[in-house]
Amino acid sequence: MLGIRYHMCLMGEAAGVPIEPESQTKLLDAALNLEGVLLAGVLGAGGFDAVFAVTLGDSSSNVTKTWSSLNVLALLVKKDPCGVSLESADPRTNEITSAVSSIHIE
Repeated sequence: MLGIRYHMCLMGEAAGVPIEPESQTKLLDAALNLEGVLLAGVLGAGGFDAVFAVTLGDSSSNVTKTWSSLNVLALLVKKDPCGVSLESADPRTNEITSAVSSIHIE
């Protein structure tokens, strides 16, 4: 994952587009230094809108605390025997989780 992030940064520099801006690099590196974080990166084409971290066990709470201290909202998704579910512990996510919960895929 670090290799992918490195090459995405190079690609962004060559294109003049901040795929992984320095502020997100610091955020992702901080997450990777937390116990239980397997990997972290930028989603899609990059920019300033979305990052992810994959964690083990209950270590997502460490990521949530760290990112919240940096004014970043973490939307938690966890593995469930019935599929994927969104966590709703943070009241700021209510509008988002209700919209996602209303999607029905057959």
